[in-house]
Amino acid sequence: MATSNIFPYVSIGYCRFNKVTDHLKIHALIITLNLQVNCYLSKALERFMGSPLFNWRKTAPLLFFLRYYLFWVLVFFLQRLVFVLYYYSQFREAGPEKMLQAFVYGLRLDLSMTGYFAAIPLLLFIAQQFTKTLFFKKALKIYTWLLLLTTTLISGGDLGIYENWGVKLNYRAVSMLAHPAEAFETSKSAPLLVLLLIMLAQLVAAGIIYRLLVNKMKIPAGKLLSHEKIAYSVQLLLIPVFIFLSIRGGWQQIPVNESVAYFSAYPVANHAAVNTPWHLSSSVLKNRHSGQKNIYTYLPAGEAAERVGHLYQKYSDDSTRFILTQQRPNIVFIQLESFTAGVIQELGGDSGVAPNMSKLIGEGILFTDIYASGVRTDQGIIALLGGFPAQPQTNIVNQPEKLEQMPFLSLMLKKENYYNAFYYGGELSFGRFNAIAHRAGFDQIVGLEDFSDAGLFNKWGADDKSLLDKYVAEMQHPAQPFFSYIITSSSHEPFTVPMPTVFAGDSHNEQFKNACYFTDHSLGVFFEAAKKMDWYKNTLFVLVADHGHHLPGDRKFNEPARYHIPLIFFGEVLKEAYRGQKIAGMGSQTDIATTLLKQLQITDTAFKWGNDLLNPSRKPFAFYTFDDGFAWLTAKDTLIFDNRAKRLLYPLEKSFGQPDSLLTTGKAYMQILYEAFLNY
Repeated sequence: MATSNIFPYVSIGYCRFNKVTDHLKIHALIITLNLQVNCYLSKALERFMGSPLFNWRKTAPLLFFLRYYLFWVLVFFLQRLVFVLYYYSQFREAGPEKMLQAFVYGLRLDLSMTGYFAAIPLLLFIAQQFTKTLFFKKALKIYTWLLLLTTTLISGGDLGIYENWGVKLNYRAVSMLAHPAEAFETSKSAPLLVLLLIMLAQLVAAGIIYRLLVNKMKIPAGKLLSHEKIAYSVQLLLIPVFIFLSIRGGWQQIPVNESVAYFSAYPVANHAAVNTPWHLSSSVLKNRHSGQKNIYTYLPAGEAAERVGHLYQKYSDDSTRFILTQQRPNIVFIQLESFTAGVIQELGGDSGVAPNMSKLIGEGILFTDIYASGVRTDQGIIALLGGFPAQPQTNIVNQPEKLEQMPFLSLMLKKENYYNAFYYGGELSFGRFNAIAHRAGFDQIVGLEDFSDAGLFNKWGADDKSLLDKYVAEMQHPAQPFFSYIITSSSHEPFTVPMPTVFAGDSHNEQFKNACYFTDHSLGVFFEAAKKMDWYKNTLFVLVADHGHHLPGDRKFNEPARYHIPLIFFGEVLKEAYRGQKIAGMGSQTDIATTLLKQLQITDTAFKWGNDLLNPSRKPFAFYTFDDGFAWLTAKDTLIFDNRAKRLLYPLEKSFGQPDSLLTTGKAYMQILYEAFLNY
């Protein structure tokens, strides 16, 4: 689902060309350039290594570690070069100067990561001095090649996920390895062969550099000569200091962190500068400790709580518009995979992709300014069912003890004698759906194992038509009122659907639109069948996306258009006066549960992160998170803040007229949200 891009996903490539041949030519060029660089580098190093200066005291420990440092710095240089070449088109706006600066600003993190790598060789080197057994070079070679294989895989995974997620490889992506089948299915849309060739070329280059810089050095063994003892002792005392300083980035008060690599207003330049293994290690460690302290503390606790409380204060004039003809309708809630506003014509998206949804909009209610809380399905389902915003760098679904404490819309309805059914065509272990569905009080839970092989189209499980057909077939005479939660999946990568092509072309844009068209077609068939059911006239249908998508049009990872999604209320239980209306006003997925409960006149005090979308007196805003940052949207302003770089990404600070109030409110919201996450 939003696992659309995950490691080992090594996701989609960097360019979306209209022809496959163009795509392959570009990747072949990258590999060719990489091999040519390797050749030139090899010759240069041969000449350099042969100079008298560099061969001075070849057995000196300090010189050895300088060579080892140089080796890793060159490896990271090549990995960064591959990233820049692979995503060269994204540097067009930034320009060649920013591209080159990425290599300079990334050096401190490269040295820091090298320091971590050099710690074990130092211990092995010292041990070698007390034995005549020549084990050091062999042990070092094994150790280094294990690190090379690991960092090369990390580099390849980073190339893969960056296009779709717009972020470096992180803990969230790696954690999805718990679902290898889904990850492999997703990776079918990626140029895996090209990425494997690129990684192989990197390994070949690293091997050449290692042979020239490290492997040729003579390492002393056994008892040192008397005239060597002082020199070696001094050097072995200096090397740990050198490693320590390189790890922390110098003598400064605060150790080096990723912000030293952030130098540009263009995210791609900053991401190129950040050392990928360093970033992944930091992400894993930070996530591991995220449950112990609030890593987003910006303001005094009282001030932050007051600002957030003001956003959800009780309305002085309860002017909620009640749109339903009955107080206890059935509710069919359809969570649409990746259904961005970009495929909804009424929201400014491409025309012809979702004609059946256009019919629903014409007879229902369209909320025009709704934004997803995060970028993944497991974030979306928590925001929709649990009314809890997505958190950067972590996810509450990964901590069962917290999940147990959450309120859920379905639990509230269960108390009102609703019969709850959960339908998903894939593995229920994906996204912890099984745990969520059980915790959320669903009486019936349908997953992949409930479908026959004839109803399966790909490894995601049942296609959307098979899923919706099954739902209708099993809901002939249900107990009423009922609440059903249906999760679609056909519009997820790799966009393979069982229908003739509607949008011709091989690009990801056309593939994505074809997949969305199939889901829309399945919805059309579903509603025609549902109209024949006795329960149809008593049912409110809610259609909303789990998250947006960078397609069509290749939106950036943090821009609002990527998070803009449709929200549609539809059904004969809508009052005639509201049918065909479009309701404006910023809102989020977390507002939907609150809005529905208000329409049913059920107390919703447990849902503290939602406003009533049908109350004009509410404070309209939207909030979403990305890798390590957030966005704050109102009718007049848009603000995007990168917590890692500690600065605004949009608008640029120089042009931002009133940064204090809006930015402070956004920071307060992020702080209180994360505090709530910790306290669950």
